[in-house]
Amino acid sequence: MAPMYFAGEIKFGVVTQAESAFVQVLSALSIIVTQFEQLSNFVAGVTRLETFATALEPPAKEKTVERPDIESVEDARLALDHITLMTPDYRQTLVHDLSAEAPAGKGLLITGRAASARARCSGQWRGCGARAREDHPSPLSEMLFLPQRPYMVIGSLREQLLYPQVDREIGDAELKTVLEKVNLADLPERVGGFDAELDWGQLLSLGEQQRLAFARLLLTRPGYAVLDEATSALDAPNEALLYRELQNAGTTYISVGHRPSLPAYHDQVLELQGGETGA
Repeated sequence: MAPMYFAGEIKFGVVTQAESAFVQVLSALSIIVTQFEQLSNFVAGVTRLETFATALEPPAKEKTVERPDIESVEDARLALDHITLMTPDYRQTLVHDLSAEAPAGKGLLITGRAASARARCSGQWRGCGARAREDHPSPLSEMLFLPQRPYMVIGSLREQLLYPQVDREIGDAELKTVLEKVNLADLPERVGGFDAELDWGQLLSLGEQQRLAFARLLLTRPGYAVLDEATSALDAPNEALLYRELQNAGTTYISVGHRPSLPAYHDQVLELQGGETGA
């Protein structure tokens, strides 16, 4: 542009205007790069909300064919009896006539290409048949779900550890002992104590968040736990440490994941192949 200016083909004002326009365009495009992680998290949140909204929508009026739902019953075991799971539009069958049981006080690993179905047979997707047996009087108090990205509550470190029952009274000594078990012994001192209120989702790495979620599990001591890629951000020693503590707690747990190290921490492995298509 400079040669054009000196040749008298353009005026100096055009040069300055072009420079200003370039800076504005560059700044706008840079947002995508600098805010990529935040945008990815936002998209993931919107996707989850869309999934929930789809699950809550009533069946389409034009659908006249009766589709089977999961029958959930209380029993002396946690098991699936002849479950067939389909996508919400009933176009693809994820698992067909599946029966599985989680050994009491031990672990069951679900892996394979169709493991992305996660635990949707619990009711989020209704295109299922047969029944799921549950051995617990209250799902909210006896079962804990650990997702890949744990939920970080808005509150203190104490509330983070006690979630979802934040009103429990547990002393600092017990909280410190649990943090030591998940290799986060220095966390209270680092953040300013158990009553410090910070932006935990930004302050803690994903690996630290996953270890904090395991601390919640050890404090809650539920009868059952579902772990959805709950150690994906951990190295091998930390993963082994957490599963060892989980085994010592006596909780019956079901893990969903693909890491080759996971079978070593489970008594049974269920591999889902997938690929079946239905009407």
